[in-house]
Amino acid sequence: MKIVVSMTSYPKRIVNVGKSIYALLNKQTLPPDEIYVWLSTEEFPNKENDLPKDLILFSEVSNKIKIKWVEKNTYVHKRHEIFKIIKDAYVFFMDDDVYYNEDLIKTVVEKAKQYPNSIICYNNYNPHEYRGKHILYRNNTLGSGPFINKIRWCGQSMIPSEIYPVEILSDEYKKIRDKTSPISDECWFQPFVVEYNLPIYYCKFGWGVDISPTLGKQSGLVSWSHKLDSNGLEKRDNWLNAVLNAFPNILKKYERLFNYGK
Repeated sequence: MKIVVSMTSYPKRIVNVGKSIYALLNKQTLPPDEIYVWLSTEEFPNKENDLPKDLILFSEVSNKIKIKWVEKNTYVHKRHEIFKIIKDAYVFFMDDDVYYNEDLIKTVVEKAKQYPNSIICYNNYNPHEYRGKHILYRNNTLGSGPFINKIRWCGQSMIPSEIYPVEILSDEYKKIRDKTSPISDECWFQPFVVEYNLPIYYCKFGWGVDISPTLGKQSGLVSWSHKLDSNGLEKRDNWLNAVLNAFPNILKKYERLFNYGK
C-alpha cells in the first residue's frame, strides 16, 4: 500500500509548509510516497501566486507533492478530501507546522501491518468520558490497544483508505457537517468511528516539535475551540453535541456506551 500524507494550511502558517514537507521527505526513515496539500481559494484567491516560493519550488521539482484546491474554506476538514481520490493507501494526517519523530511513519506502518484495518494514532489521546455533554480530557491508562469504542480518535492519525466511510464526504453529509461542526474534524469524524466500530491503536509519539513555537497549536484554533460558549460548554462540546443530535442512532449509541448526556 502507498504511504500518503494529507495536510492543510492557512495564510498564517503557510510559511511553515515547505519546511514540514522537506522534513517528511528527507528526515523520515520511511518517507511518504505522496504528499497532498489541501488549500482553499477563499484564503488564497491567487492560488499559487499567494504561496511561499519554497512550497512552489518543491511542488515543481517533485512529483510527490500535490497542491489541491477547493473553493470553500472548511478548515481541517479539507484534508479528508483525500479519501475521494486515493485507494489502497495508508493515509497520514500530518500538521503543517510540526517536525515529527523521524521513525514515526515507519513505526506506524509496522503497526498497521500488525493490526490491519485499524486507525493508528500517533498522539496519546483520551478515553470516551463525558460529564453531561462536556468532553473530559483524562490521561489514557488503558494502553495501546487496539481498542473499539474505548479511546477517542485524534486527528494526528493514519487511516487506511479502505476503512474510511466515504459516504460522509457526500454533499448531503457535508451540509450537516458545515452546520454542526464547521471547524473541528475530531468532533465530526469521531462519531462515525463509533458508529462503524473502527479499532484505534496508539503509538505514543506526542505532538511533535513546533516549527514556529509562536504559531503553535495552543495559539490557534485548538486553543480557541476550548473556549466557553454562552451555555457554559466549550465550543468542542457544542459541536460534538450538534453532530450527535443530527444522527439520532449515533447519539443513542453514545448514551448507551458512554453514558453521554447524563
